[in-house]
Amino acid sequence: MKLQKAVKKQVIGLLFASPAIVYIAVFFLYPFLLTVYLSFTEYPLIAPPKFVGLDNFVTIFTRDATFGDSIYATVIYSVGFCLGIWILTPALSLFFNNKFKGRSFYVVIFMIAAMLGVVPSAMAWKVVLHPSLGIFNKLFFYSWGYTGQVDWFSSVNMAMPGMIMVTLASGIPFYSIYLIGALGGIPNHYYEVAKIGGASLFQRLRYVVLPSIKPIYLFVIVTSLISSFQMVSWFFLLTNGGPVNATRVLSLYIYNSAFYYYKFGYAAALTLVLLAISSILCYFALKVMSK
Repeated sequence: MKLQKAVKKQVIGLLFASPAIVYIAVFFLYPFLLTVYLSFTEYPLIAPPKFVGLDNFVTIFTRDATFGDSIYATVIYSVGFCLGIWILTPALSLFFNNKFKGRSFYVVIFMIAAMLGVVPSAMAWKVVLHPSLGIFNKLFFYSWGYTGQVDWFSSVNMAMPGMIMVTLASGIPFYSIYLIGALGGIPNHYYEVAKIGGASLFQRLRYVVLPSIKPIYLFVIVTSLISSFQMVSWFFLLTNGGPVNATRVLSLYIYNSAFYYYKFGYAAALTLVLLAISSILCYFALKVMSK
């Protein structure tokens, strides 16, 4: 009788979980397995896949110079973007956690950037950072007497800093939402006890704030790291990998390989390489930050 009840509970549990299982199988497991299969093939889409073994991976690591450029661009972008998110997000979240006049209004204005879509944001930044007509250059360069050309998206030296800047402007408000919520959940008596005990500002941050928001901050670290490797739309809209592959990050190279050159098998192999790199980095980031 007890065995029948246990089996009945398991069956009912599986029935309730079946929609989630089907969703994961259809939209995650099947595409992953298909990607693994296609990575060993030559697939131009208009013809059936042709099995080529490890040729795609051999080409990636031995004969593809663009892959090396894309890895370099991805590393530069990921370091700049992630460091900006990891440092500026908690700093701004701590600032907005204070009570001051008009705080709610400023928080709403600050969060507007997180609610805008990528396309309107990218087009707005293209206007703001225009070399001669953009208001950013006029305020921060030309008003100081600088007469040179500041081309954020067409210069080899400025394109990547420009991409880091515009994506940070959109990413910081998005990730700040999580940390502001986490900071708001810290009881006030924690701060009061720390102050009574003579804790300095740094000690309150180290022993009160960081342990309290640690799970959310780990979430921000991992998701921002993953996002930096998956960034495609911003680069596609603003630079399309140029100039001279200066911003051709690996995710954009995968997109171009599949939908511009119709090398779906090669793009699948690049995708698995990107997955391996991002998984390893996320693992080490979790190991380091968890301590």
